[in-house]
Amino acid sequence: MMSKYAYIATLLLAFLCISCEDANDLLDQHLKGGPIVYAGKINELDIQSGYYRLRVNIYPAEDVNRSHCVLSWNVTSGVRDSVVVQYMEENYDKDLECYYAIIPLGPIEGNLLMASQNVDAFGNRSLINSEGAFIYGPTYVSTLVNAPVNFSPDASEVTFENRIGAVGNLVSYEQNNGQFTEEVFVTDSYPLVNAKSGGIIRSKTRYLIAETDIDTLVTEAYLETVIPQTP
Repeated sequence: MMSKYAYIATLLLAFLCISCEDANDLLDQHLKGGPIVYAGKINELDIQSGYYRLRVNIYPAEDVNRSHCVLSWNVTSGVRDSVVVQYMEENYDKDLECYYAIIPLGPIEGNLLMASQNVDAFGNRSLINSEGAFIYGPTYVSTLVNAPVNFSPDASEVTFENRIGAVGNLVSYEQNNGQFTEEVFVTDSYPLVNAKSGGIIRSKTRYLIAETDIDTLVTEAYLETVIPQTP
């Protein structure tokens, strides 16, 4: 009876030894290069929209060894692109106290997910920080509408109706000699000098959709409005 118990105990001991060896081998594989070291993560990524481009403001965590940041995004399904932003003076905005990059993205437009990752001087990478962004393009601009034109009773002055996001209008008009004036940017009202009664005033509305956008957007086509006849 004792020999039977001794045999079972020997088998169990052998099994435990083998299991311990397997566990040690697995642990050694993960620790072969030493413990994983991460660079300081980017604390905040602030993105400003533009026409076929973005401005990315980068606020990295304090890290004496930080070297650069990698910004990456999807171009198409399965295809990614990236840009490297070096942490140097020429890429630093003193007013906003951040590093930044202006990235051209044509022909990408619409929603985009921008990923950021810090890299230190030793090649260690940080955890990834991602932020959503929006890129303006022709599709968005085609939805913009010109502001309607209003005239004073004697048609000597023109004003434009307010539109959300509108910052002004590009204006030219037909004079008595049949020539159009030089196009000017008008933010409020504008006097019409020697305007031709029954002539045409041309206008396009300029938009700044969000205060932080880096580009204004202008409607595609002119609005042509007839100047009222005056006695």
